[in-house]
Amino acid sequence: MSHNQTTSFLWEGENVFSTPSMISEMEETCRLLLKEQFLKVDSEWDSVGTVVNINHTAATPVGAEILLKAEVVGVDGRRVQFKVSTEDNLEQIGDGNHERFIINIPKFKEKFDLKVKKLDEYQKG
Repeated sequence: MSHNQTTSFLWEGENVFSTPSMISEMEETCRLLLKEQFLKVDSEWDSVGTVVNINHTAATPVGAEILLKAEVVGVDGRRVQFKVSTEDNLEQIGDGNHERFIINIPKFKEKFDLKVKKLDEYQKG
């Protein structure tokens, strides 16, 4: 964990692992699990996060090692549910559920580009 993953409002010089950073690490762990175990044969496929339900239960100082765990607990078509947890050297610091949706990158980009165009037209009036 690095300094850019800390909170900045508790006290001067604090170095506490932030909740958004923990969630980001959990999401990336799930993404890489899908990519390495199921999607590695085709680079046009990846996944995006769709649901996050996470509890951040303990503070962790910068410099501590963290271990992230992810387990696939459900699959419904291209929707994949995970049980996730994170611990430092002393205790569990977070746990919960995360859901990802498997996407075809070129099709996703095509839909996204269309939305960007529509939003641009909307903003121009």
